[in-house]
Amino acid sequence: MKKLVIIGFDGTIADTAPGILYCMNTTALSMGYTPVAHDALYGVIGVSLEQGFMNLYGMKDDEIDYAMNQYSKLYSIKGEEMILLYDGIEESLKKLKENNIKLAIVTQKNEKFINNMLAVYNFVGCLFDAVCATNVEEEMEKTDMLRRVCAELEVDPADAIFVGDSYVDAIAAGEVGMDFAAALYGWGFRSKEDAEQYNCKAYLNNAGEIGAKLLSVE
Repeated sequence: MKKLVIIGFDGTIADTAPGILYCMNTTALSMGYTPVAHDALYGVIGVSLEQGFMNLYGMKDDEIDYAMNQYSKLYSIKGEEMILLYDGIEESLKKLKENNIKLAIVTQKNEKFINNMLAVYNFVGCLFDAVCATNVEEEMEKTDMLRRVCAELEVDPADAIFVGDSYVDAIAAGEVGMDFAAALYGWGFRSKEDAEQYNCKAYLNNAGEIGAKLLSVE
């Protein structure tokens, strides 16, 4: 049994896609770009926001700072309201805690946004031993975040597992020597076949499976 379970937020703990899409499309439209459909988010949520604007709308490097600033202002008003915790996530987290497993969140969402969201859903936020997110003062890759959480909680990466819904998450886990569990219900992997190439330790069809399946991972 693992000592630490690290979980992504977008597409793993909560469906944040409606708010992200609304804020990205509204920002892009104000800059003269055509809005994209909901399905366009597959494979985009989980990468950095900068890369998302480039991938979805073809924005140029010199437009990204403006887009990021506009997005952040809008998301702080609308995006945080448009999230929905996945069914079964609270029960899964409690099951892991009951078995003395440490819990952490690693996300490329801005720490201000994630802290606000966890304050709203305090019953979930209080279950985590650590939260690592992005901020304006420090640029970190997801691998840096995984290593930081392990160091903070004094757990070797080999004794931890990362639960995420995208290839970005899977690659980051592999680079730090950590096992990976694929959340197939999020916005990264479209199917189990998409995730199988990453040597996953578990495949999760819904958030309610996180607790039971991860308890059996050595």
